[in-house]
Amino acid sequence: MNTANPMLPVASAMVVRRYPFDLQTTLGEDWFGGDRLRTIIANALSIPLPSGERMFIRALRQYFEAIEDPQLREEVKIFFKQESSHTQEHVKYNRWVCQHRGYDLAQVEAPYKDHNEYLCDFAEPRLLLATTVCMEHLTAIVSHLLISEPGWLSEAKPAVRDFWLWHSVEEIEHKAVAFDVYRQLVGDKSYLDEIMRRTVIQLAQNLRFTVCQMFLMEGGRPRDARKWLDTSPFLQGECGLLAAINAHIEDFYRADFHPWDHDNRHLIDLVSVHLNQAFA
Repeated sequence: MNTANPMLPVASAMVVRRYPFDLQTTLGEDWFGGDRLRTIIANALSIPLPSGERMFIRALRQYFEAIEDPQLREEVKIFFKQESSHTQEHVKYNRWVCQHRGYDLAQVEAPYKDHNEYLCDFAEPRLLLATTVCMEHLTAIVSHLLISEPGWLSEAKPAVRDFWLWHSVEEIEHKAVAFDVYRQLVGDKSYLDEIMRRTVIQLAQNLRFTVCQMFLMEGGRPRDARKWLDTSPFLQGECGLLAAINAHIEDFYRADFHPWDHDNRHLIDLVSVHLNQAFA
């Protein structure tokens, strides 16, 4: 969707997908190829999502009545429904992970929950919306990687792999919604770029902190946790997850950037067909 620039592709129609995920048993295992580190990292990515998605909804609600474009208004409504569904599913995911692996759920969620609730209560609407745009863009990058490069999830247990594919396809589907609201109602790209730079740094620090928390709660030693994170080929190096994400971020800072400059609508159809077959 991009009524302001007809040269950009039109996004696929957004829908809310619901599947009967059965994750409770699998999340108690090292479901990522039997690899403890990769499993902890992937599980850590879920921890901030419930409070983050509630914040995203709050950010767009503050601007909803000012949206004049009827198509964008409808997309924001579906965005609310998709993010609400993600919140519900990740609440269960996080609870099961913590129950099975011995984590203190309140403790691992606290940094994100406290920060996001503070922003919702005290930040100016522009900051809340800009933060949402940046987080949605980073989430869309990870989602693109998980779908377009099968190697990232090839060793995951099918039940958990399909859960992350489901989340990812909807993140790609609504990747431009918050951006379009910001562009139409705020429009300050330099401010958005500044928030993105802060967000990238904060996200990397937060992920590292949460992974270390989880590792220590499983009985690991702090020294081992640091070594683990610093030398992990899954995270570090030319082919690691952080390098893969960084390779997609720089384009965001172009003055004329739009999320649908990178037209990956084919991934939506690819995953939708797969999930419909998997849950038929």
